[in-house]
Order: sequence, then structure tokens, then C-alpha cells
Amino acid sequence: MRCARIAADGRIHGDADEAVFDEAEVLLLGSVPAGVLDHVVGRSPRLRWIHSAAAGVDRVTTPIVRERGLVVTNARGVFSRPIAEYVVMMSLVIARRYRQLAELQRERTWQPLRGRELAELTIGIIGYGSIGAELASLLRPFGCRIVATRRHPERGAEDAPNVELHGLDSLGDVLAMSDIVVVAAPLTDETAGLIGADQLAQMREDAWLINIARGRLVDEIALRRALASGWIGGAVLDVFSDEPLPPDSPFYDTPNLVITPHTSWASDRVAERTVDLFVENLRAFRAGQPMRNVVDLEAGY
Repeated sequence: MRCARIAADGRIHGDADEAVFDEAEVLLLGSVPAGVLDHVVGRSPRLRWIHSAAAGVDRVTTPIVRERGLVVTNARGVFSRPIAEYVVMMSLVIARRYRQLAELQRERTWQPLRGRELAELTIGIIGYGSIGAELASLLRPFGCRIVATRRHPERGAEDAPNVELHGLDSLGDVLAMSDIVVVAAPLTDETAGLIGADQLAQMREDAWLINIARGRLVDEIALRRALASGWIGGAVLDVFSDEPLPPDSPFYDTPNLVITPHTSWASDRVAERTVDLFVENLRAFRAGQPMRNVVDLEAGY
């Protein structure tokens, strides 16, 4: 089997030549612009399968990929554990008022603060998939109430005994009842801008928003206005529409906002899981057997 590494600009690296495009049947895709992907797909007539090393495939399901009917698989599940742990960490930071405690330390002020226990809180998960399921599992011992939305709430309900599953038409209800709202939905044409000014207005004044999915799921202008005006208690953003976040971004000066550099997914185990999943699927592909994590090209996930 011949392999070649194609850089983000579409150039081939290594010993392979341009003929690799004519022979390629499999594309292992990292983070490249959609235009580069379309360039590679357009030059690869034998291409049958694209595996995305990311869970989100909003830049993979391009028109040419859909028109060709290519099989697309993604890394669903590879990042679920570290992202779920990140959300638990931030939920504890919020509940135990760590940011205020850190500020008191900087001020050299001894002032005990009363926090909240997670068992008192309702955690709302917007987009209950593999990350949401892992998060619910980690939160179960804390005893908090977990409510969630998913496109088809009737599917897999038996695997979520401690989760109240709702359809997307109940998004407003879930937002209104949640102390912490976790955005974990895939980015599609349907979900872009899912959390806008109207949705933020439905949240409680002391509620927090955590986004670990994609920046474009949240109307960032509306969110900054909500934080500056005190419509909601605060937000934790690990993802943004524009990444890396530029130094002059107004987000850095936005009150009640915690910013992390798209790092919730990172752990020492991710590379191992990524390789294991691709190798397992490559064996299935060569044997003509079903592969894991096949993406619905129409749904976008």
C-alpha cells in the first residue's frame, strides 16, 4: 500500500509523486481547509473513503464529497473523555466560585465564599451524542439533574437512564431550567447560530454557558452583549468562530468569561485512540465489512 502526506496547501510530501492522486482510495484527513479537500477529491477518481481525524465534519461534507457519494467516517468517541472531564472541571469552577477565590488571593484578601454543590444543579446538554453520554456518566456520582436535547430523543433513551431527553423543539425549556448549559451539538446548516439572542434570553440570570463544540453554534455578538449586560451569569468558551482568537479580540475584555484555546479535547490518550480507530476501519474497509462512525452526509454528522 502506497501512502503520501498531503500538506494543508495541497502539496505532496515524501517519496510519492502526483500519480498518488490517480491511485488513492483512502484519505486520512487532518485539519485542512475545505478548498484543499475539494482539490484532492477532484484529482482522485478512485477515492472511496475519507476518514476525518476530527469529530466534527462540517468542513468535510462538501458538495463534491456528497455528489461523489464518498464514505466519510469521523473520530466520534476519540475525544469524549477529555472533553467531558473538561466540562466537569469547569462546572466545579463555576459551582465552587473558583474565579472569585483566585481574585481574592490576588488581592491578598481572606474572605470565605459560599459555593454550591453539583447535586443542587441542573446541567443542560445541547446535543446529546458521545460527548454528552460521557459527560452524563461522569456527572452521575455528583447527583446533579441532567437534561438534554437531541434530534431523535427516542433513540438510545435506554442507554441514558439518568438523563431527561428532549427534542430540539424543547430547547427553550431546557435552557430555562438549566444552571449550566453545555453546547455539544455538531455544526451543520441546521445548528449554525443555534444559541442566539432569543435563546440567551431564555436562560436564567445566574446560569452559565459552556461551549466545547464549534464557535459558530453560538451568536458571539449576542453572547458578548449578554455577558456585558448581565443577562446570564457567565460563559466558558473553548471554541470560537475565528481561531486562533486574535489578540485584539473583544472577548479578552468581556466580563464573566473564561477563555481556553480549544484545548478541551487534548489528552495523552487521543493519538492512541485515533490510530486504533483508523486501523480498525482500514481493516474493515479492505475486507468489505461495515466500518465504525460512518457519517450521514445529509445530516452532517
